[in-house]
Amino acid sequence: SQLQQTLLDIYAVLEYIEILYPLLTNVLSTPVHANPNWMGCFTNNTQICEVLYFIRVPVWLVHREEFISPTMNIVQPVCCRERVLPSRI
Repeated sequence: SQLQQTLLDIYAVLEYIEILYPLLTNVLSTPVHANPNWMGCFTNNTQICEVLYFIRVPVWLVHREEFISPTMNIVQPVCCRERVLPSRI
């Protein structure tokens, strides 16, 4: 299992160098489709969320409802008070 973890770490670094780093240094003005093979991340920072969104990283913005802009594109809100997660997330 240690070998597998090391190989996955190396693969992740190579993907970062080949795909993400160039996009981070030259962010596109329109988003491209997210890579479905990446796990993605959660953040509560809207600036980080926007950068990750524009470079194809699946990202989930964690915010209280009152802090979300009415112009923000929300596909499906998730309420943390509910114990049942919505389908298709």
